[in-house]
Amino acid sequence: MSKIRFAVLGAGAGGQTMAAYLSSQGYYVTLYDHDAAKIARLKELGTITVTGKFTCEGFPQVCTTAIEEAVGDVDAIMVCTTTDAHKEIADLCAPYLHDGSIFMLNPGHVGGSLEVNHIIRDIHGCTADIIIAETGDLMYACRSYEIGQTFQSGIKAGVDVATLPAGDVGRLLDRIGGIFPNLKPAKNILETGFEGGGAMLHPIPSLMNINRTDVGENYDYYMSGITPSIAKLVSVCDAERLAVCRALGLEVPSLVTSLQKMYKLEQEDLYDLLQHNAAYKGLRSPTSLEHRFIVEDTVSGIVPLASIGHMLGVQTPVMDAFILIGGIICGRDFMAEGRTVDKLGLEGKTLEEIYQMIS
Repeated sequence: MSKIRFAVLGAGAGGQTMAAYLSSQGYYVTLYDHDAAKIARLKELGTITVTGKFTCEGFPQVCTTAIEEAVGDVDAIMVCTTTDAHKEIADLCAPYLHDGSIFMLNPGHVGGSLEVNHIIRDIHGCTADIIIAETGDLMYACRSYEIGQTFQSGIKAGVDVATLPAGDVGRLLDRIGGIFPNLKPAKNILETGFEGGGAMLHPIPSLMNINRTDVGENYDYYMSGITPSIAKLVSVCDAERLAVCRALGLEVPSLVTSLQKMYKLEQEDLYDLLQHNAAYKGLRSPTSLEHRFIVEDTVSGIVPLASIGHMLGVQTPVMDAFILIGGIICGRDFMAEGRTVDKLGLEGKTLEEIYQMIS
C-alpha cells in the first residue's frame, strides 16, 4: 500500500510542526493557510525547523493559499486551524472528499465533529465513505514566535481521538496510528469534546480584564489576570459545564480536578491552584479583541455547551451572560456565529437519538 498523502490546514505552531514532522518522515504533505504573507515567508525560507523536546526539519511539497492545491489529491486532511474556522474549512473541503478520505480536527473542541459532519454530509450532501475524526487536544505542546520555527515544550504521551460515528476509530488508527503513536482511542466524540474545562479559563478572565487589553497593557494572564473574584466566576461557569455534561449522561472531572491531575497539584480552590501552577507563570495575555481566548473559546466552547444545555433544560446563566457581554464588546453576535444545536445537527433530538447518532 502506498504512503498516505497528507494536507495540513493551518500554518500556526501546530500545523507547521505537523507539516515538518510528516515531511521529515518521507510523507507527501501540503500546507495551507489563508494568510498570504505567512505562506510567502514559508516559501522564502524553504524549511521548517522544530526544536525542543523533539527535533526535526522538513518542508511540505506544496505550500499554498489555494484550498484546491492543498486537498485536491490527498488521503488525509489534518485540520490545525483555530476551531472557530472549522465550519469554513469544512465548506471548502467538502467537494474534494472521496471514499477513504480522512478529515481530522486537531483538536475538535466542543462539538467539532458534529459541526463538520453536519456541513459535509447534510449541507453538501457528501455520500463518500469518509472518516471524520477529532482529537481532544493538539498533539504537540508547541509555540512559535517566528515563522518557520516551532518549539516543543513537551511531548504528549497520550492524546484522545474519536470518530463520528464512534465505530470508525479502529479504521482510523489502522491507517494513521503508526504515524501518530500518541493517539489513543476514546469511546466517542463526547469524551474528546466535552470532558475538558479549558475553555472556562479563557473568555471570562479575558473579558474581565478587557480594560487592560484596551490600553495595550501586557500582564501575566493567570497570575495577575485571574483574581479570587474572577476565579469564582470561572468556577461557577465550570459547574454549569458539569451540569450540561451530566444531562448528556457524562460524568466528567471538574476543572480543578483536571488541573490537579494534569499538573500534579493538590490545591482545592481554583485561585489557589492556579497561583501554585508553575507551568502557567509568565503566559501572555490577549493583545486584541480577536484573540482566540475571547473568540474561539466562546463560539467553539461556551456557545455549544450553553446551546445544548438550553435544549436539555439545563440553566447556564453565567455562560449566557459572557456570551452576550463578549459579543457586545467585540461587536459580534457570538450565539449566531457559534456552534448552536442546529449547526451540530442535534436540534430537537432526545438523549437516546444523540447517542444513536454518535455511536
